[in-house]
Amino acid sequence: MNAVLFRRIAVAVALGAATSLTSPAFAQKAGGNMIFAQGSNPPSLDGMVTSSQASRNITMHIYESLFGYDEDIRPMPILAESLKISDDGLTYTIPIRKGVKFHNGKEMTAKDVKASLERYRKHGATAGLLNPVTSIDITGPYEITLKFAKATPTFLEAFASPRAPAVIIPEEETGKDPGKIEFIGTGPYKFVEYVPDSHVKLAKFAEYSQDTRFKGPDGFGGKKTAYFDTITFRIMPETGARTAALEAGEIQGNEQIPVPTAKRLAGDPKFSVYENKRWGFLTFIMNLKQPPADNPKFRQAVQVALKMEPIVGIATEGLFGLNHGWQYPGTTYDAGDIGKNLYNLGDAARAKALLQEAGYKGEPFSILTDSNTPEHGKSAVVIAEQLKAVGINAVINQVDWPTALKIRLQDTGWNGWTLVMGIEPYMGPVAVVSTLSGPTTHFRQPDAKLDELYQELITGKSVEERQATFKKIQARLYELNAIIKIGDVGLAQATRSNVKGFKTFRFPRLYDVWFE
Repeated sequence: MNAVLFRRIAVAVALGAATSLTSPAFAQKAGGNMIFAQGSNPPSLDGMVTSSQASRNITMHIYESLFGYDEDIRPMPILAESLKISDDGLTYTIPIRKGVKFHNGKEMTAKDVKASLERYRKHGATAGLLNPVTSIDITGPYEITLKFAKATPTFLEAFASPRAPAVIIPEEETGKDPGKIEFIGTGPYKFVEYVPDSHVKLAKFAEYSQDTRFKGPDGFGGKKTAYFDTITFRIMPETGARTAALEAGEIQGNEQIPVPTAKRLAGDPKFSVYENKRWGFLTFIMNLKQPPADNPKFRQAVQVALKMEPIVGIATEGLFGLNHGWQYPGTTYDAGDIGKNLYNLGDAARAKALLQEAGYKGEPFSILTDSNTPEHGKSAVVIAEQLKAVGINAVINQVDWPTALKIRLQDTGWNGWTLVMGIEPYMGPVAVVSTLSGPTTHFRQPDAKLDELYQELITGKSVEERQATFKKIQARLYELNAIIKIGDVGLAQATRSNVKGFKTFRFPRLYDVWFE
């Protein structure tokens, strides 16, 4: 498997011209201020400490990592020059690209890389990605070496994760606490200012070191070109306000538009409308440390009570798929019918019987949701209605997204939580299960069996072994009922028609985009 991954990286570099996106040919297309609206404040612009989409939209223009995913979700080098994996899989030697400049003008060296990865171990939002690594050593001015206690065949796929990427920052910033750093990266745009509830402004980085191994952007890497002079991410929580601003020409791009609006704008030549059908999984997460969801029978009652189609249908306004699986249908790790008999039931009688077995006495069941993500708030309303119908005293607590993030990290103060798991399903089973295992699991209380299966997954030597393990994981999720899969959700986006080069992705790539 290690050799296969290394060959994929070599192929990605060698065939960059064939797989990359095209860029405009003429310099006169450069310039201007791109104003792109999103629904919520980024909780942090410290790129490695948050997994928030609202942050990632912005930080992926500022920072870069050693590895990322290409357009086909395969590991590819970004700041890494190459990768050599020892035959026993215990040593990863990573030369880094020379001449790469940080936004403060300093050249990136192995000291910056080592210090950044050590900071990620301490503060990274998915710091567990580095758990298999026993040491990070500088083996040359532009080379680091990772040592492992045991071979971890899935390490590179996990390490390339953009969910909370292990971005590289200057060594002198790495000793600072989360959110206290200067926002300095190596990306095509540099930080200018952040005014909460208003905007984040970036400017073209004139000394950006393009990856000339490619002819254009490819996934999270490739050759990136900053055509806009500045990019302003406008913070506009109200969906209607974002739509009105787009139609008035006050903004040139909108992170998310309602499906009815997308259908209306699709017929207007002033706009370009985009549809991303595999955007994420709508989920309902329960707090296993807080009654009544600490009771397995109560959680089972919730699973049985929910009828998924009206929940996800209303939440997405029709851009959805009913899917019980924890991977997309037809993908490599699709676990088939496991759990299908427990999905989309809406069985009120059975749910009431399970609540009686659980000894439930009508205690409040607080559903945490946010006002910034339409799918979250709408699904919470329908979930609450369905739970009330079977006798659960469901109460909705709707707050803004940053506040919701803070609350859900606590062991008390919430019972259920609506979440679109966006980036993780895109990246595969390791990314999904990593958020559900270990001490910082979404549902607060680790599950020993799930933790064991996660270790089995990441050490599986072949795809077939990992497929078999993931089937056991999907079965365990339907036994545990700590996180409930509601359905697959899509995302509609729009720009003014004079915006060229835009392509939907896991974040709005605004490099290699220009005004016509």
